[in-house]
Amino acid sequence: MRPSPSLLLATAAISALLAAPLTAQTDDGTTFRWTGPVPQGRFIRLHDMNGSIRVERGAPGSRVEVTAERRVRRGDPKIVHFDVVMRADGDVVVCALWGPEMRCTDDGPRGRYDSASWGRGPDIDVPFTVRVPDGVKVYARSTNGHVAVDGVTAEVDAATTNGNVTVRTTAGQVSATTTNGSVTASIGSPVGDQPMRFTSTNGSVTVYAPPSLSADLDMATTNGGLSTDFPVMISGRVNRNVLRGTLGDGGRMLIVRSTNGDVALRRNGI
Repeated sequence: MRPSPSLLLATAAISALLAAPLTAQTDDGTTFRWTGPVPQGRFIRLHDMNGSIRVERGAPGSRVEVTAERRVRRGDPKIVHFDVVMRADGDVVVCALWGPEMRCTDDGPRGRYDSASWGRGPDIDVPFTVRVPDGVKVYARSTNGHVAVDGVTAEVDAATTNGNVTVRTTAGQVSATTTNGSVTASIGSPVGDQPMRFTSTNGSVTVYAPPSLSADLDMATTNGGLSTDFPVMISGRVNRNVLRGTLGDGGRMLIVRSTNGDVALRRNGI
């Protein structure tokens, strides 16, 4: 008996689906794109030397979408290349790499690029835009560029050297840090008991948290003001630049610190 046309179409569709690659990667010399699955509870790890990183909540499923664009002010765009590492634990590492001697590893970029040539050599900015589904954790690192993570539902660890860090989550542990810039974070319902750290050397730090938050609080600034909307059971000496105490029932450590800038702990979201 000859199979029906509908059965043939269904079989072809299933075969095409099974044959489709789990990951897709393209690079046309200007724009790099990677799409692939990252299991819930694992990290997408993003590394950029010169450019901003923006992470947004993506479509349902397990596929992460990464787009990075070379914006050239001076020099050859080919100096920047990209690599993706699929770790054995399920994490995925995406690196923007400057120069042929750099490579991407499980722990991020390795190798050497002559930083002394930045002022007279290539001037290339590489901003990332990333979309992650629910449950995928985010690890984002830039050297020169802002980092923004908005609307994700799992753990976030975001940092830069020169730039602002902005994070807004609905759930999960959060840490955000910068050397030269401000930190603004709105946290949802953190899970677990790991410390959450929000710090800057030169810039303000503001954390927005739900009124029900319980934590052991460590707030401090060397040159700046300190304020909170939360009732705090103070422990130790009272100091205008240091506040240590308990929020609610206590528990995880919440660190909010700056060297040169104001620090604040506020209720509700950004």
